[in-house]
Amino acid sequence: MGTSIMVMVTVRLFATVREAAGASRLRLDVRDVDDLLMALRRGHGPAMSNLIDGYLADRERLVILVNGRNHGPSSLKGLRLVAGDEVAIFPPVSGG
Repeated sequence: MGTSIMVMVTVRLFATVREAAGASRLRLDVRDVDDLLMALRRGHGPAMSNLIDGYLADRERLVILVNGRNHGPSSLKGLRLVAGDEVAIFPPVSGG
């Protein structure tokens, strides 16, 4: 994808996503949401890799917010990030 610029973002992880990564907060140098997901998949063990693979197969398996905003699964694909963005990732909330 050419000469896209990498930017430093903060990633906040919750519940099973936090457990899979072994951290609640990460700082990553990425280009966009897809790049962020691949960085998590590559660098944070098999449990995280399985979560990301599951999300890529069914984009309802995780909720991803960028700066507190839910863009919806289809809008996240290729969504560019800018320096200082905060991305929150957590499983869907269920209850009853």
